[in-house]
Amino acid sequence: MAEAYGWGKFLGMTIPWWIDWGSRLLGVDVYGIEGFYIPYFYALSDQIGANISGFIFLCRKEGSWRKAITQYFRHPVMLTSLLIILIVPLGLFVTRLLGFSPTTQTLTALETIVANLCWLPPLVGWWREKNLR
Repeated sequence: MAEAYGWGKFLGMTIPWWIDWGSRLLGVDVYGIEGFYIPYFYALSDQIGANISGFIFLCRKEGSWRKAITQYFRHPVMLTSLLIILIVPLGLFVTRLLGFSPTTQTLTALETIVANLCWLPPLVGWWREKNLR
């Protein structure tokens, strides 16, 4: 599982560059409300890739989609990852609605750092494993 998760993180790292480039090319105001998704992908594309890769691993391991889905929703690391993937864009959108605009490199970095919760799924896995012994 850890290897599949790691490969997903690695393969997902370049996706935000393409999303950012394409958005700018299409005229999206990347500093405004409509660009809220860009820091999400910078912070979490590896998380999304890891989640997909982990699910593919479970499909291969279990031999069926149905069993893989069951295992996915029982796996604390995968669930934590999914919650991060679903909750962070909402937080970024609300932050932009409230007037935040990453108009400097420092603010852009700060926004991405706050959104990057990739450390949380491994922490949950470690904590869960430690408490099951």
